[in-house]
Amino acid sequence: MGKEKTYTLTLSGQELHDLIEAALVCECQAAQIINGLKRKGLDMEAQKLVTQNARLARIVRRMQETKEDKRNAETDSQRRRLV
Repeated sequence: MGKEKTYTLTLSGQELHDLIEAALVCECQAAQIINGLKRKGLDMEAQKLVTQNARLARIVRRMQETKEDKRNAETDSQRRRLV
């Protein structure tokens, strides 16, 4: 695989929260669709969606970690000011 490109996206705290919530809803809906496809015997289509859903889950985890890191950094900064 070649060199990966990276991009920076600046969001407000509320925008990040909203984006995470929307992505989590998409993950849940995709899981329901996957189960329906499997019941209908459409395993190949279900597997494609499983792969896409896994990618979305990784991105959501990274966004949640970023949100937590920022929250922890703000808390540490506030503690230092109190000392």
